[in-house]
Amino acid sequence: MMTIDGVRLSYSNMGLFESEIDWIHPTVTVDTHEIIYVVEGEVHIREGEDEYDLAKGELLLLSAGVEHGGTRISSGRTSFYWLHFTCSDLGAVGFPKRCKPNAAATLRTFAELMHLQRAVPAVAQLSFARFLFECGTEPERGNRRVAEVCEYMRLNSGRALSVTEVAERFGYSADHLSRLLKKELGVDAKAAIVRYRMEYIVSKLLHSDYSIKQIAAQCGFEDENAFVKFFKYHAGATPSALRNKYFHVHLNNK
Repeated sequence: MMTIDGVRLSYSNMGLFESEIDWIHPTVTVDTHEIIYVVEGEVHIREGEDEYDLAKGELLLLSAGVEHGGTRISSGRTSFYWLHFTCSDLGAVGFPKRCKPNAAATLRTFAELMHLQRAVPAVAQLSFARFLFECGTEPERGNRRVAEVCEYMRLNSGRALSVTEVAERFGYSADHLSRLLKKELGVDAKAAIVRYRMEYIVSKLLHSDYSIKQIAAQCGFEDENAFVKFFKYHAGATPSALRNKYFHVHLNNK
């Protein structure tokens, strides 16, 4: 348990659910808050009378003491992180009920938390607190056109996009697109493209068994060396180093 600005906060535990078969969330009521973050597939769930259909990259906060359970079957591969915690005042934290946080940062944080909860529990508490408050203070993005541009970047993050290509797709000049994204996101178009590309790569590294060479090919790099150079420049570490950093995991399939 820790106290930050009068808010009592305690990270409990977490894991990574994975299923390759049809699956539906059981109906339960728990005495902790729970975060669900979808890694692959879809999760169909209700909380009380409210129903949610969550896609890859979406996060949902479930409240303590409120019954939740599946609304229909998820077909094919389903994978999501689940995380339980207590908090004396979620309103003060400002954590959203449902959101789509930065995928690369979220995947790194959750992989780190699963490792730290066994290796250094006290540090896991601090890491979770940082994640909770950072998500709670993330600004709303209300520009519909920017949302469309970002979704296009995300959907095409498995290949090398250029600023010119994205700008022409939406009828902008490259400079105008960069000014628009800078105003809404705080980064220009080139940096936004790199952000989504890195999210895609990190997801592959942390949630697949593909080799570095295979991932390089899947991401459109001419060879493994070019891929490693790109990743190290933007992440400050090699792809292998990122993978090896997070080796403690808690998996479940029920």
